[in-house]
Order: sequence, then C-alpha cells, then structure tokens
Amino acid sequence: MNSNRSVKSYIFIRLPPIPRKAEARDNADGKREILESTMAYAQPHVIADEDEALEASSRDLAPLRDATSRARRISSAELREIESLRAINAHLLRELAAMKAREVETQKLAERDGLTGLYNRRRMLELLEAAISDAVLQDLHVGLLFIDLNGFKSINDKYGHAAGDKILTTVATRISARVRAGDICCRYGGDEFVVVLPGVPDPFPVSRVADAIRERVSLPYWIGNDQQQLTASIGESMYPYHGENAALLVHRADEAMYRLKSRIVRPSPAPARAQPRLTRRRNDGSTRKP
Repeated sequence: MNSNRSVKSYIFIRLPPIPRKAEARDNADGKREILESTMAYAQPHVIADEDEALEASSRDLAPLRDATSRARRISSAELREIESLRAINAHLLRELAAMKAREVETQKLAERDGLTGLYNRRRMLELLEAAISDAVLQDLHVGLLFIDLNGFKSINDKYGHAAGDKILTTVATRISARVRAGDICCRYGGDEFVVVLPGVPDPFPVSRVADAIRERVSLPYWIGNDQQQLTASIGESMYPYHGENAALLVHRADEAMYRLKSRIVRPSPAPARAQPRLTRRRNDGSTRKP
C-alpha cells in the first residue's frame, strides 16, 4: 500500500433554490402585467383621453386668461392715474415751498429792517426781554449799546438819500462785524442803532465792544470819489444796574448817548485876527480927545 497518497480538497457553493413551477408562473404573470401597463400609454384611446383633458383644462383656464388681460388693462389705467397723481403731488410741493418762502419773507419783513437787514425795534425789544429772563436764571448780565452817528445828516443832505442809505448799510455791516454771533444788532431808527449783549459777566466786555464799534465806524466812507468821515456816540447800560426791563435799559443808554453827544466839540471857524489899534502917544505933541 502506497504511503504517498494524494489528498483532494473540495469547495462547496450554495446555489439558490430552483423555483417551483407555481412561483415561476407568478413571476411571468407579473412581468406581463408590467409590460401591458407600459404599453397602455401608447394606445390611441389613452392619448385621446389626454388631449380631451388638456382641452378641458384650457377651457377652465380661459376665464383666468381673460381676468389677467383685464388686470393688465386696469394696471395701465392705474399707471396713468399714478403718473397724474405724481404730477399733482409735485405741483403741490412746489406750491408749498413757495408758500414757505413767502412766509419766511413775511416774517423777515416783520422782524428785520428793510434797508440794513438788522432787527427792527419791535423785534429787538422782544429779544432784549428774553435775554433779561435768561440772565435772571443764569445770574448773568445783559449789556446794551445805543449808537448815534455824528455827521450823517450833513452827508445825507449833501449827497441825497441814496448815498445816505449806502452809508447806513455800511455802518450796519461794520457794527455786525464787531459783535459776537449771539449778540443782537438793531437799527433803532434813522441813524441810530442798538446792540444787545446777552450773558455778559461784567461791564468790561460791553465797554470793549463799544470801543471796537466806535473805532470801526470812524473809518472813511467813499461816495464816488469823495471821502467822508463819521463818528459814533455810544451810550451804555446794563441789566440789572441800570434797569430791570427792556424799555428802561434802552432809555438809560439813550440818555448816556446824548450826554456824550453834547460833549462833542465841533470845530468853529477861527476868529478874524484883530487889527492893531493905532493910538497916539501922549508926548507926540498931539491932542487926544477925551
């Protein structure tokens, strides 16, 4: 007996069970049903049914299309109406802007001097009263300058009112250039001006502003090729030292101004030099009548 015997190995594979005849028949029937249901979409009667459905759907959508068309026509009309309303609105806005401009101009005429653009007397007194009320709350002072021009009348009489108006406008500009932004400048009347200095701590700033205005007003003025010169008499008053209301402060400053104006020494013409008196000596042998 041979000892070198070969050994064989085997591999076993599990195969699916062979279907029975009934199962195979069921699978075949199922495949046939799927095929018939798929082919049904290609049948003429099926396609005809789908066309009828689409036509019915189109008939159902016809009112919607008509409504959409009407909506488009309505939208065009509405757009025209919107454009018309926009034009009306723009016109109303222009009218409102013009009305506001007229209101501002009317208020300006009610508050401002027509020539110089400074506050008029009525508005200045209102602002002065308000400044006094604020000074009471803040424990401060209110200064007031009453300004009168010296030499204006002669210029106005010589060169006419147009030249006088030009001088007044220049004076107003020069005064406004020497005060603070919150100070109140007023043309009181004629060639008189008032400056209100709210919220000052002591009299020193008031006097300093008066000196600056006096210096500025005394600068030369030109009327054509003619140079003219003016000076300013400025009276000062201060709340609460000289009065506790607007009218009294203006009155006290006006009095101070006239006191200064009365001290102005106007140059008078030089007197004619006296001729030497001829007298005879007593010892010349002539006789002298008694």
